Amino acid sequence: MKTITVIGNFNFNPEQKARLEALGKVRFLPNPGSAQEWLGLVQGSDVICSDGFSLLANLYDLKNVFVTYPYIELGVFDSKKLEENGVTIANTQGSNRDSIVEWVMFMILSLFRKFPSVLNVTHDIPLELSQSLSGKDLLVVGKGNIGTKIGTVCESFGMSVDFFLRGESLSKKAKYADVIVNSLNCNSTSRNLLDENFFMSLKPKAYYVSFVRQYTYDLEGLIKALDKGIVAGAAIDCDPEAPGNTSNDFYQRVLNHKKILATPHIAFATAQAKANGAEEVVKNIESYIQGRPRNLVVKI
Repeated sequence: MKTITVIGNFNFNPEQKARLEALGKVRFLPNPGSAQEWLGLVQGSDVICSDGFSLLANLYDLKNVFVTYPYIELGVFDSKKLEENGVTIANTQGSNRDSIVEWVMFMILSLFRKFPSVLNVTHDIPLELSQSLSGKDLLVVGKGNIGTKIGTVCESFGMSVDFFLRGESLSKKAKYADVIVNSLNCNSTSRNLLDENFFMSLKPKAYYVSFVRQYTYDLEGLIKALDKGIVAGAAIDCDPEAPGNTSNDFYQRVLNHKKILATPHIAFATAQAKANGAEEVVKNIESYIQGRPRNLVVKI
């Protein structure tokens, strides 16, 4: 009988709990106060279902276990080293896709149409013409599950969509883009891929939108391009800071720049995404125990 440890904040419904309990001995545990304590609690597990608390910090200390979590990006790790330790990782690809795409579209529309500045105004304002999305060139950096959906939705607004894929010239792809959407995963090839030179070489008055980790781009390089008027504006969801946390240095840095629209790691945060994530981790565990693992995460 498999030992399944569910640790952290999961709101499984009765049917999902019953499905897990049909697979083995299930322990439902709250997150402890420290990473060290977390490691002690999960020892001896065949399967760990984690909400992410202390998971990345303890990955290399795990042995012979299947791990799943209810979102997409965990962070940077060495898949080969984990494989040597008998550790397999699965995410919930697609679970928060629609929620993040909605955030991206709100931000693109806000940047081009300047909606935040005219919401609930209390005085007369002069008529200023903003820019429609129709006819604008969009580059999505990364063509994964979310990036692909962003492209599809943007095309429905009349935008011309292109994607940057590994091995292509990023500077050539971005040369004529009116807006760049960063949809990169964290791996060895994406670290600081969007650096200062990238931002300084963009088409004048281009926009930048990112819901992914700062690992993939140079924030100071972006700010330099904003200050010099090369990039007209940006929208950033502050992943990987704790959702809702506004006191961290990253959020404060972007919040205090007048050309950046900032949110505190909430792009994914809808009831539907949370429900999707819970269902996907149950399916991940079922498939793994049945010998058909799914949603496996491999970092290169």
